[in-house]
Amino acid sequence: MTDPRYKALLPFLSDERAARFHQVLESRTRHICLVLENVYQSRNASAVMRTCDGVGIQDVHLIEDINPWVFNRHVSKGTPSWLTLHRYQQHTNPTEACIRRLKQSGYEIAVTSPHVNGQEVHDLPIDKPIAVVMGTEFEGVSDAFLAAANHHLYIPMTGFTESLNISVAAGIIMHDLVRRTRTLHPDHWSLVANEKAILQAEWAMKTVRKSEVILKQLNICPASGNALT
Repeated sequence: MTDPRYKALLPFLSDERAARFHQVLESRTRHICLVLENVYQSRNASAVMRTCDGVGIQDVHLIEDINPWVFNRHVSKGTPSWLTLHRYQQHTNPTEACIRRLKQSGYEIAVTSPHVNGQEVHDLPIDKPIAVVMGTEFEGVSDAFLAAANHHLYIPMTGFTESLNISVAAGIIMHDLVRRTRTLHPDHWSLVANEKAILQAEWAMKTVRKSEVILKQLNICPASGNALT
């Protein structure tokens, strides 16, 4: 399956770039996603996004009603361009909107909290899609997410500090979940053909200069790949 947008933009991509798109798509997953709820420092959120890209997690949900996320190219190295960011800025209650969307999409919710009796990440069941929720650096996740959680996660600490930096904690958690899912549930891992085709087209549009102009000249809608009417 090939998206018409990608087919139209392919002549403007180098062979190396097109091959890289294919390689990365084969390692992408939506079985695991990440939720960042009001992370205080945007650079921490951007660092977490960079890790998501590195381990193959495609979707990041952002709750920003208290602390807005500001793009930081220096930290993220442009990573947000390759991820699917779900933002809830138009909702009166972004947290509740995110919880509702995750549950409707079939995700179980796993919140990270050192203050709630829970389980270590290597004990977390991964047979169903998992949304890992990480909250502010100071107070953790909200009461709403704690109440909605199917699982509570913690990373054992043996020193004087009771928690890790959010980007470090996210890296530990995501690496373990990704490794186990690929090994134990390979059928749950990959994107379906339609998802790959859409992402491939979106990445091409972000790579090719004036891609929207090119597509409109070819009577292709940049937003969907359908013919313009």
